[in-house]
Amino acid sequence: MLQIRKITLRGDGVQDATVVFEAGANVLAGESDTGKSYLLQCLDFIFGAEKIKRLKEATPNYKMLFVEFENSNSEFLTLVRPIDGGKLRAYHSPIQEISGSGDIIDPKRSGKSIRPDITSVVLPFAGISDAQLRKNALGKTQRLTVRTLAPLFFIGEVTVIDEFSPVLGRSGFDTTALKRTLSYVLTGTDDRDVIASEANEVVKSRLKAKLELIVDLLAPLEARYKNINIHFLNVEDEADASINGLAEAISHVGRIRSRLLQSQQDCTKSSIKADSQLLGIGELRTRYTLLDERYISDLQRLDFIAEGAHFITALQDVHCPLCDQNIPDHEHITSDNSHIRASAVAEAAKIKTHRRDLAQAIADLDQKREAVLNEKADALSKIENLQRRLDSDIELEMSGLLLAYEDQLKSRADRDAYRLDREHWTSLRNVKGQLEIEISENVENRRDWGGISSIAQHGLCVEIGGVLRDWAWGNNPRVEFDEKEYDIIVDGQPRSSHGKGVRAILYSAFTIGLLRYCAKNGKPHFGVVVIDSPLTSYKKKGAKSIRGADGEIPVGVEAAFWESLKNVPKSIQVIVIENKEPPANVASAVHYEWFAGDDANDGERAGFIPQL
Repeated sequence: MLQIRKITLRGDGVQDATVVFEAGANVLAGESDTGKSYLLQCLDFIFGAEKIKRLKEATPNYKMLFVEFENSNSEFLTLVRPIDGGKLRAYHSPIQEISGSGDIIDPKRSGKSIRPDITSVVLPFAGISDAQLRKNALGKTQRLTVRTLAPLFFIGEVTVIDEFSPVLGRSGFDTTALKRTLSYVLTGTDDRDVIASEANEVVKSRLKAKLELIVDLLAPLEARYKNINIHFLNVEDEADASINGLAEAISHVGRIRSRLLQSQQDCTKSSIKADSQLLGIGELRTRYTLLDERYISDLQRLDFIAEGAHFITALQDVHCPLCDQNIPDHEHITSDNSHIRASAVAEAAKIKTHRRDLAQAIADLDQKREAVLNEKADALSKIENLQRRLDSDIELEMSGLLLAYEDQLKSRADRDAYRLDREHWTSLRNVKGQLEIEISENVENRRDWGGISSIAQHGLCVEIGGVLRDWAWGNNPRVEFDEKEYDIIVDGQPRSSHGKGVRAILYSAFTIGLLRYCAKNGKPHFGVVVIDSPLTSYKKKGAKSIRGADGEIPVGVEAAFWESLKNVPKSIQVIVIENKEPPANVASAVHYEWFAGDDANDGERAGFIPQL
């Protein structure tokens, strides 16, 4: 859905004429001839009307019309069109952020043109899908356009009090397209699957051609399936039981195979883990061997020191074997060298202890290596046994089951093919008989097209009744939809039978009820309605063409109408254009703007066009 955000007239050397709208309820009130109703003409023109009436105040200064929309996805679309007419430009941004030349679009699409037009831009932006609607009783279809939708959503001051249908209006041509438009809005289903009727001669020729084709198709089938073995077709239950049994057996063998493969995978992991452990053990064994060799070297050096300590005192001008300094006057030279021997012996004892510990560690490591080797051998043996079982038992059994399963499926497929062919044969014979009847009856091929879904009608009437209750029409107004007149009947009285004032209220209830129904049920709708003068009967000379008594709007209904605007949700937009001012509490609760006219005081806005 979409909502209107701004309508702006712009020209050279003049202040923009702008009206801003917000989500929910909007009221634009003011004196006559202030440009209020001109806003509806702006919308009609931006949606493809050929021309727009020029306001006296706007001539010749204002040249361009801008209308800014925002959709339910918070995306913006601004349409721009010269007041003099012609093509539009579309910008996907608010008015104040427009840049560049925009996308050129046609006001409407003519002939077989596929160029972008107002419909191809606005409907997708509003979330309304492309649709094909029936346009006549023969089933011909036409494209849904903005121009066919807009009259349901934008209601002028003359239209609102008219006694003609709010759907069909004053149209004098075939009203099928207008009826189908309402049906599409209420249901979201278009007529793209409708097949148009054809002239009777063409229909008969086509039926005869079909009959000839059917006869040609039946000839080989008659000979092939007339004496088909019925027993062959009636073994369905037995075949299904056999197929189900084979499928279960295949599934069972498959589960066993999966468990064996999982066990094989676990054994492979154990083998790989053993290899990793053996690698670590070998590396550690090498280091232990090198350490033992170092211990042996250290013991040999200490034995030399212990055995040769008494020779140190006999050494003369030589280097000390301990610190490599000259012997004379050296601190190691004493008369008693027993402590050197004792130190060497003590150090050797420590190293021997370390060697015993190292030997034990090496023995434990060798024992661990042997255990890991055994684990690896066991894992490899299990892998081999599992593979042997998979190859010899499981795969053979699975192959046999699959062959049997495929044979059963092929047999069932053959039976199904025979059955389908027989059904096709029977169906063709039925079609042949029907075609012969149609040709002999020579009935014109026109269809009795259905109307609007009764469920959709009921839903719409419920929403209209809810609107009327909000407007204090009564405790439980009874609303019906007249499929003949395409108008509503309230409490047993057609809308058209009331005076102008009541007709305007009921027309407004229909329009807002349609919006509420579509919003609640996710049906295609612009999401906004604009109603001009729902509370003020049209008094200008245009009223001469409006039939029926004037009729006054009850005071309670008018007060409740204003009060209900405070509860319009922000997800939709209702714009009311009125001569009457709303009550102060309503004006403060909705988006409200007042056009004061020629007698505007300071700070008041005179009308749509700013005063120069």
